[in-house]
Amino acid sequence: MHDRSRVAFAAASRAGLPGRFCAFEHKGLLALLTTSPGLGFLNSVSGLTEESLGALPGVIAVFATANAPALSLATGEPTIAMGHGLRRLGFVPAQRRPVGTVDLLPLHAIPADVHDLRVTEARTEDEKGLFLDTLAAGYSASAELGRFLRCEHSAPGMRRFLAWQGDRPVAAAAFSVHRNVAVLGGAATLPAARRSGAQTALLRHRLSQAAAVGAESAAVTAAPQSASARNLARVGFKMLRRYGWQQHHESDGQSGQ
Repeated sequence: MHDRSRVAFAAASRAGLPGRFCAFEHKGLLALLTTSPGLGFLNSVSGLTEESLGALPGVIAVFATANAPALSLATGEPTIAMGHGLRRLGFVPAQRRPVGTVDLLPLHAIPADVHDLRVTEARTEDEKGLFLDTLAAGYSASAELGRFLRCEHSAPGMRRFLAWQGDRPVAAAAFSVHRNVAVLGGAATLPAARRSGAQTALLRHRLSQAAAVGAESAAVTAAPQSASARNLARVGFKMLRRYGWQQHHESDGQSGQ
């Protein structure tokens, strides 16, 4: 997952988006740092364990030096000592962030299971433009997020797909392969076409395509108890618990006068 984010950050930096984009590792911790306006929610650290907790202050210092917005963490189930340590460093529990994984080696062909939709790959420049427009519209993205999504999904190695109802694209989704793992992402449906099965069709198609190019497994994030999480479970993903933590500053929650 960090490899995919590293590609996205590099693409945003090359495209000249405002602010700094940096993906780095520090003593087992995987960090994403940006000062780009409107994208502070991307600031995060993963890979944290009780053993690597001692390295976290060094990462926090990098964020502070960059004047980056507060960062978030995703961990496995924290021990009591780990929870105490995170609270001492100014973190509070936040929304859980499960990761879904599935083994692709047994998969040969996965039926789309949706009769009134077709899925195509966006290969040409015109098709890529249509994919990017559909993705941004499905996300109802802000200008800042829209630019970032376009950079991420224009990066080399990205596989882009559209779901169609008749002659109209209604949903978009992508994947890229890193170290034999297909990382799924960039999935969005136009509001009028939601609950039509478009994302289910795109999910099944991407898994089939990822298996065909030699990926051994697939990974994806999903909000807890969301429609996306249910779709993932239906096609065989195992959802792994990840506990969320958010950096808390003294000024958080206080209103100005």
